Amino acid sequence: MIRIDLNIVDGDIQLNSLFNPSQINDRDVVAQDIKHRIIESKKLPLLIGLRNKDHIAKVLTEIELIVEQDDRLVPGTIKITQLTAGLINVEADTRDYGRIDNGL
Repeated sequence: MIRIDLNIVDGDIQLNSLFNPSQINDRDVVAQDIKHRIIESKKLPLLIGLRNKDHIAKVLTEIELIVEQDDRLVPGTIKITQLTAGLINVEADTRDYGRIDNGL
């Protein structure tokens, strides 16, 4: 199945050189949907200022469970890591398009 969506950057539709909405497809659609799902979960602000590793791990696990609900991903392949305070990386295998490596 081919997946096509509008490219959203910083909450706004990205335009191409002709000022038309740019499109993304396949793996990028899945990655964008995951990013939006995490943002809408309101879990990211919980990581700001956290220094306790147990609390950070708990929030990252909650985010992983949210991502795990996407049936386009292979269960058990999702890995969420905190790169810096407030910045996380999501890695996962899709069923159809290979590996996603997406920073938030």
